[in-house]
Order: sequence, then C-alpha cells, then structure tokens
Amino acid sequence: MPISFVRDDVRRTVHTTVTGAIQVADIIGHFDTARHGQTLDYTELIDARGVTKPYLTAADIWRAATLVRNSPVMQKFGRRAVIVDGDVTYGLTRMFASLLADHFPIEVFRDRNAAEDWLGSRFPVAGND
Repeated sequence: MPISFVRDDVRRTVHTTVTGAIQVADIIGHFDTARHGQTLDYTELIDARGVTKPYLTAADIWRAATLVRNSPVMQKFGRRAVIVDGDVTYGLTRMFASLLADHFPIEVFRDRNAAEDWLGSRFPVAGND
C-alpha cells in the first residue's frame, strides 16, 4: 500500500508516508482508517515526497476531496501538513488542500522543518525512531 503511518497516542500525532503511484482509493482508505481509528483529531505530518507517476488528475483530486468532505465525521480535525518535493505534486496537493480548507486545517510545504513548525510538533525521522 502506498500509504503507511505510525500513530503516537501519547503525543496525539500521526506520521504518514506516501510512496509510489497513489490512487483516490488510497486517500479515502487512509481517511477511513483515521476516522475509524479515532485519530482525525491528531496532528498529522504527511510526507508525500515519495509519490511517483502516474500522478492523480485534477478530476481525481476533486473526487477525493468531495468524498472526504461528504464523509460523516463526528470528530474535530487536527492540523495536517503535507510535504512534497515536485512541482506537479505541489500543485495537485495545493488543489486538494484548498478544496478541504474550510473543513480542517491543512497546508502544503516543500520543507519538513517548516511543516513541523506550522504543526507545532516534531516527528522522528524514519529509521531514527
């Protein structure tokens, strides 16, 4: 699966890693896992620097955002910061974030430190846990 995560219930954080080609079903699956796992209100750092072609289309982004927006949620959302490194993934992720900005706090970054500063939390680097 292209999306994996580690949750920290003490710090109420989730560190998510996205690798490879991603599909709408992967995004919705991750959202549903967070919803059922009661972690939507956690702070989440999403490292999407490993996303590869084929990229989602604008229609895919719109569909994923609409599915998230229309999902029944009884929790308040925590902040989400997404780290990307390419222009295509930056643009598509900004589109996704803008479509969901009125539902929960989400920002897109190219720099991990800036993302962690915005979240107000530090996350272990993979391999250094």
